[in-house]
Amino acid sequence: MKRSAAGPIIVGVLVTALGWELIGRLHAFGSAWAPLSTVIAYAFTPANGALLLSAALRTGSEALAGLLMGSLAGFALASCAVLVPRLAPGLGTFASIINGIPIIAVAGVCALTVPRGGTPIVVATLAAGFIVFVASAAGLASTLAVQRDLFAVLGASRAATFRRLLVPCALPAILDGVRTAAPSSVVGAIIGEWFSAETGLGPLLVAAMQNYAIAQLWAVALTGALLSIAAYTLLGGLRAAIGSRFG
Repeated sequence: MKRSAAGPIIVGVLVTALGWELIGRLHAFGSAWAPLSTVIAYAFTPANGALLLSAALRTGSEALAGLLMGSLAGFALASCAVLVPRLAPGLGTFASIINGIPIIAVAGVCALTVPRGGTPIVVATLAAGFIVFVASAAGLASTLAVQRDLFAVLGASRAATFRRLLVPCALPAILDGVRTAAPSSVVGAIIGEWFSAETGLGPLLVAAMQNYAIAQLWAVALTGALLSIAAYTLLGGLRAAIGSRFG
């Protein structure tokens, strides 16, 4: 990360942390807002830290599986729309309808129809799929007409043009979509865990709310946020590496 970019990020983190601490100490939003120092103290207790780490690994694995499947599904739909233009309007409408269903409603239905433990992955998949679909469709359509005309003059088939021109040109946009979808997949996995899971950040959130364990509630929420940030940052590094090669 460049020094010029790191400075504002560090300042933003410090301001957020200070504001969080002051709001908690002053009880500006009531006793349910725990000071950041209290949350950190809870998280760094060995037993609590181990519990949070185990839950984060579980949720992270579900979110990763959902992100991978959602990305593949989104890219596949966008590819079909490009290779078979007649299908484009219908596929776009289908993806929009699926995305328009409230994710919490999807989780409730999946809890009744999907094998136990599969709901977080399914919800994470749906949360990521539409984002990658939109990014992939935009990326695949970003090639210049002169580039496509050149491939046509050279006698390239539609499949060859897709493989050798459209996909390489669209790769940075696709990775942008995957990067943007990563936090959504984490949220989707957590929501899915509320309905059908015994381990993970979702069940810990439910337990904290039921027992009014404020420090635990905030610690779990912070862990989920850090998990999303980590995924977004790692994929940002991959995007930068790919972008430097493909432009």
